Amino acid sequence: MSGSLVRRGAALLSAGLAIALLPAAGPVAAREAAARDGAGPPAGARTVTLVTGDRVTVSELGEGRRTVTVERPRGATGAVRTQAANGSVTVVPDEALPYLRAGTLDERLFDVDELLRQGLADARTGELPLIVTYAQGARAGTPRGTERTRSLPSVRGAAVAADKGRTFWREFTRRTDAITGVWLDGRVHADMAESNAQIGTPHAWSAGLTGKGVTVAVLDSGVDAGHPDLAGRIAASRSFVEGEEVADRNGHGTHVASTVGGSGAASGGKEKGVAPGAALAVGKVLGDQGSGSESQIIAGMEWAARDVGADIVSMSLGSTEPSDGTDPMARAVDTLSRETGALFVVAAGNTGSPSSIGSPGAADAALTVGAVDSADRAAWFTSAGPRHGDQALKPDLSAPASTSSPPAPRSARAAATTRR
Repeated sequence: MSGSLVRRGAALLSAGLAIALLPAAGPVAAREAAARDGAGPPAGARTVTLVTGDRVTVSELGEGRRTVTVERPRGATGAVRTQAANGSVTVVPDEALPYLRAGTLDERLFDVDELLRQGLADARTGELPLIVTYAQGARAGTPRGTERTRSLPSVRGAAVAADKGRTFWREFTRRTDAITGVWLDGRVHADMAESNAQIGTPHAWSAGLTGKGVTVAVLDSGVDAGHPDLAGRIAASRSFVEGEEVADRNGHGTHVASTVGGSGAASGGKEKGVAPGAALAVGKVLGDQGSGSESQIIAGMEWAARDVGADIVSMSLGSTEPSDGTDPMARAVDTLSRETGALFVVAAGNTGSPSSIGSPGAADAALTVGAVDSADRAAWFTSAGPRHGDQALKPDLSAPASTSSPPAPRSARAAATTRR
């Protein structure tokens, strides 16, 4: 991020009430924007508070232009750098730059459009969900200005809900010897797979490879334990989504669990899962709407590997942002793999572009799976490597996930819907 902040087009804003017009415009347009601000934000303006306590308001002006207003908190120092790139507005106070450059702050905490996409506008919530990691041997107390939601021992951290204000930022800058990282506890979404007919399972079954003696944990949206293919098959289950039971009201988790180890009873044995002899464990880490937080997923991974003792952990989910394999979810995969020997099988993602593999699929230890169509060609939607940051080779292999072609132009598919 530090390199992007000095590119041409970035606006340097002083402390106080700062206003920028994006994309970059001349001084007259900027003065007009400032004059309008005196009458209050225009209709459709959205405000989100950063981890530093800065309140950022984005207002749409039409014709691709918008204003970004930054209200500095009491005690803020230095200037604010704002930039629009790739359809996203980034606002970074100078006082956050050293921590970003040191890798102790998540860049997403200053991506205003991403924060708004995550549902973190001030009108919707007064809290910022974070994952805080601690140095080895440091006291992992709950920082001031936050409430702990769960412990995450695999990454020496905890998920917290930080009040939107300046309290947590002061605590973080005071405890940099103990706090090694602050990450957005972002939302993670399911990736839908649709076919497993190409991988030669009948040959594996004839060789006795049915999954017998193997425990597979499926971390997803829960399970319909009464489904004929799964009845009596679930050896362990637990929900990590507050206020929701393990029951699957989304469908994705039941689909994945059936693909992994369904008995085929609903189809007279025709549509068995890949490993019909495996013992299944189900961790609900995605809510009924098909999304969950990173900390819920880490907690599910810890349960599957440490408490259940799963041999394989199946995760058809991931972040939409590319990962370099150093974020908390990826670190949890590496740590748990090393400690327990569990193999984490993770979807590469559905972004359909190079260097776009998200987390936790970007982890070194993850068996990262891309998607191919019925002709063994890369599916049009599959995330591809190399890994963001260090250009490491990912995904590790590919498997059937689609029988369809790329979507038609918008004019030909106005009424079409797609589910992944």
